[in-house]
Amino acid sequence: MKSLVSFFTRIPVGGVAEGPSRLYLLVVVSALIALFPVVVFLITFQFLPRILVSILSLLSIYTTTGLLHVDGLSDFADGIMKKGSKEEKIKAMKDVNTGAAGLFSMIMVIISEVYAISVVGVQIQTVILFFLVSEVSSKFSMLVGLTFFPSPDSGLAHMLKGSTKKYDIPIFLAISLPVLFISFRIWLNILVGGAVSIVVGLISLKNFSFVNGDSLGAMNEISRAVTMWLICLGL
Repeated sequence: MKSLVSFFTRIPVGGVAEGPSRLYLLVVVSALIALFPVVVFLITFQFLPRILVSILSLLSIYTTTGLLHVDGLSDFADGIMKKGSKEEKIKAMKDVNTGAAGLFSMIMVIISEVYAISVVGVQIQTVILFFLVSEVSSKFSMLVGLTFFPSPDSGLAHMLKGSTKKYDIPIFLAISLPVLFISFRIWLNILVGGAVSIVVGLISLKNFSFVNGDSLGAMNEISRAVTMWLICLGL
């Protein structure tokens, strides 16, 4: 568990950040990450404008997780928007400079999340479910991506795929089942991450022939934003 927390967050737990296993426990990591924006939101909404509450809540997420997945989203967008062969697309994705597509994708996801947080209800249960389910959905997206799509021969995705087991998804979903006692509809929002993962994974296969760490980062960020919007829309 320590290795998962150390790998997927910036929380100094002292775990080894190499080769995390038992990826089904990402649902627990998600709950830990969600705790921070919940606390920030519930404290600040009482005396700050909602837009500032939204910004601070989102900052607490990225402070906890770091910007690794956002950077992955940016690189992924640069790669798929590059014209040319798969080799040229992969080269654009690995370029250390952020292109227009990458910048645009980051801005759109962040604006989407800030707006969703700014309109969500302020009831304690609603706030908890909002951040918890959206974070669980984002991690479920990466788990689906690792399970069903090929990875390159090296890199982050390759290392994580080596730790991915066929039973990780069923156990992950089983651990999240208590949400059913609150709302079946809310639990279904967790599955949104899987749908986003399939879409992003297919796009990644078409453009790069694999799902790498940048693809996983895109899955994570897009799933969180989409799930937040669906919860706000009551879907």
